[in-house]
Amino acid sequence: RSARRIPRARPWLLAAPRPDPPPRTWRPRAMPASRLRGGRRLGGAKSRGSAAAASERRVVRRRARLDDGKCRLVALRPGHCKSKRVRGELLVGRRWWQHLPHWIALHPERGPRRKCWEGHCLQPDVHDGRRYAGCTQCGWTPDPGTAVLACRQCRWSLCPECTGGARLPLLRDDPLFRGPSAPGLLQRVGDGALGGRGRGTVIVCPGGNYEFLCANEGLPVAAWLEGLGVTALVLRYRLLPRHNFWQALSDFERAIHFVRRTRPGPVAAIGFSAGGHLVASHAVAARKKGRRPLDAQVLIYPAIDGADWAHPYKNGFWDWEQCFPKAAPLLENRGALLGGRGFAAPPTFLVASTADSVCPAKVNGDPYAAALKRRRIPHVYRRGNYGDHGFALQRGWADACAEWLSSRGLGRGHA
Repeated sequence: RSARRIPRARPWLLAAPRPDPPPRTWRPRAMPASRLRGGRRLGGAKSRGSAAAASERRVVRRRARLDDGKCRLVALRPGHCKSKRVRGELLVGRRWWQHLPHWIALHPERGPRRKCWEGHCLQPDVHDGRRYAGCTQCGWTPDPGTAVLACRQCRWSLCPECTGGARLPLLRDDPLFRGPSAPGLLQRVGDGALGGRGRGTVIVCPGGNYEFLCANEGLPVAAWLEGLGVTALVLRYRLLPRHNFWQALSDFERAIHFVRRTRPGPVAAIGFSAGGHLVASHAVAARKKGRRPLDAQVLIYPAIDGADWAHPYKNGFWDWEQCFPKAAPLLENRGALLGGRGFAAPPTFLVASTADSVCPAKVNGDPYAAALKRRRIPHVYRRGNYGDHGFALQRGWADACAEWLSSRGLGRGHA
């Protein structure tokens, strides 16, 4: 009786464990355009199987086409970026990505899935005329019963016309978010690249407050220029806080030297925001050093007056503790850029928005245009309500800029 009872064998416990099921892949499910929540039908779509409802479901279920994002990097300092670790190093560690500014995260424009500015995935829904306002991207208000992509938390919606189009690469795949110590020129390769078919080359300088490089001001602008027959190269220059303004300007000068050595025709540059400040500063520096300036420049909402970079609260730096102490060189050419002694500029196409709250036209665009006019430098000044800062590429100025570039000898018609 004192002996312990031996349990009976349980063969099912000795059997090999079942393998885990394969992971389920997510597939978007489209809500029928003829249904509302609660089972009610809309008058806009006759039935679930009608042709109109089927076409709307196809529009919603269609995944956004990614921009090919394939680009070739031409190193401007080949001796300093031989290792893959230097070339592929991220600007910011992954654990800080949720705190990045929205104009760098760009949730609505990155990746295959549509998202709102807060990063919530958009789900198929039906526009009922009450819950959502107009399309966040184009402003058009769809008719009740139209299938849309929407975020119920943020009341954010996209109409069927804005659900397609090219997309920016994810943050981890963005070449402008890597290589803080590996400057270079990015050239698009693939079916959409038309470089070399026209005359002239344009260097694209994205903005980003000298701390980041905005993706929507880089490769999409290069794709637009290649559609005009112009070879376009996106400059990845060195940034704060690891480097300073003079190193970024040196990267731009190296890029111009490389293009003039390898490509025929005129050399121009297009700069956005801080990139516009970099392009405009090159002409001032070239005059001091007695070097040849650019053949043309395009400045889109440029940060000509850099007084905010010296302000402790208005500088806009994300990493304030590291970047603000190194911002002093950004103001050294401020007097010359505003039209003072030492001002210099090539033929210029200038764009400023009256609704810009970061680089107002009265403080940045107007003084620069006045200096161009006093010195009789050929220029075109487009001043209007193009939206707030960061509107990037839009037809309001792009069509006029394409004609101006052609008049300066760049494009397919001058091959």
